[in-house]
Amino acid sequence: MKTVKFFCVLLLTLLTVSELSAQNKYKAYCTLNLFHQWGGGYEAMVDLGLSKSDGFGRYEKIGEENGSKRLFCSPMAVLNYMSKLGWDIEYKVTNADSVLHQSYMMSKFVENDGQITEGLFLVAPSGRKRNQEGTKD
Repeated sequence: MKTVKFFCVLLLTLLTVSELSAQNKYKAYCTLNLFHQWGGGYEAMVDLGLSKSDGFGRYEKIGEENGSKRLFCSPMAVLNYMSKLGWDIEYKVTNADSVLHQSYMMSKFVENDGQITEGLFLVAPSGRKRNQEGTKD
């Protein structure tokens, strides 16, 4: 009987501690736009709500670590890439006008704004490279 009480108290303590740590997180959102390229592949652009408009809007291309444009083989490849970085699909934006363009609203739980761009290498449409922390190089 003592063992059962001990495990119940232990379980309650663990649930309380995990609930307290989860309270520090908040949901961050992004818009993911996919564009089919005529030469093949898909280009992905995101609006993370962090950058200011520079005449091209708030969207930045997902790039490679070296700053070059990254092409994905399919929309699922982009969604899998974002999923590995902790992003979940909230919903797909339906756009009946375009077969070559897809949009998704995505979210992930973060503890601070620095985690929003974690793992992403972004290239602004004007060609300025951004690193993982979102600062200009």
